Amino acid sequence: MIKHILVPYDGSDPANNALEFATELAKLYEASVTVAICIVIHAHVDPVLSVAFLETIKLQKEDAKKSLSKVESKLKELGIQFKTEVLEAISITDVLVSYAESHNVDFIIIGSRGLGGFKKLLLGSVASGVSQHSKCPVLIVK
Repeated sequence: MIKHILVPYDGSDPANNALEFATELAKLYEASVTVAICIVIHAHVDPVLSVAFLETIKLQKEDAKKSLSKVESKLKELGIQFKTEVLEAISITDVLVSYAESHNVDFIIIGSRGLGGFKKLLLGSVASGVSQHSKCPVLIVK
């Protein structure tokens, strides 16, 4: 039974399609949806660059919250139980898999490609990594 769906979100067309699919499934199963945006942080930052780095992270969080507020409006209109998360990650794949495990996610619905460089070839590296490492089912949406 599907009770909790995780949708990694980056604003791309595949991510929007994944969100739409998740909302339909959530209505069908009366499941909750978590929409998560990941912000990539780097493990090793030169102290000289740290102030600029922290400012960049702050701006990325603000942008993520703006994107999520649009998603929240849509989900409220549909009457779906949801929450949104901004997650910091060195590895997006690792943080999504870990989040799914620690928050009892039953199903992950992820876009096939995000906004990464070179369109991430045929299948996005995050979608591929999540599908390989997740303990719960993963649906990859174009």
